[in-house]
Amino acid sequence: MLQNLLSISKTMILSSMIVIIISLLFVPFEVNGRSMEPTLNDGDKILVLRLNHLYLPIIEKKVTLSLPKRESIIAFKKENEVELVKRVIGLPNDEIDIRNQTVYINDVIQPRGMTLTSPKMGFPIDIPENCIFVLGDNRILSNDSRQFGCVPLERIEGQIALRIWPVNNLKLFR
Repeated sequence: MLQNLLSISKTMILSSMIVIIISLLFVPFEVNGRSMEPTLNDGDKILVLRLNHLYLPIIEKKVTLSLPKRESIIAFKKENEVELVKRVIGLPNDEIDIRNQTVYINDVIQPRGMTLTSPKMGFPIDIPENCIFVLGDNRILSNDSRQFGCVPLERIEGQIALRIWPVNNLKLFR
């Protein structure tokens, strides 16, 4: 009887530790809108890996571990707490230019460069040290850094790790 009780206790403690570790490393997000089509669709449920930033709930602080990589897809919160999912185009100290409906990074054409819409800010711009520049994959419909400017690093929740819904479109992102 005592042996069973100890076994159950160990299992419960281990399970609790696993849940805590997963909740520290991953945060669920839902894609809202069509700005990331065809990569992600409206209503997709994704898990965001917090490897770039780790949130420590005990001290209520976000610790920066590394910058997101160019071309990675990140989740972040705008100032009004709206959650967005976009692709990283520009990193700190990059120069971003949009001319003739094409995106240039440090005077090199960006591979996914067609924008089809006019930016609301003046270009070229230099990305500040604590920010990144993001665009949606569906540039016609995307509300992104062309409209609201650079994203401060502290607003980044993390990098997209896995699409978990719909189940038939399960996909691992790297």
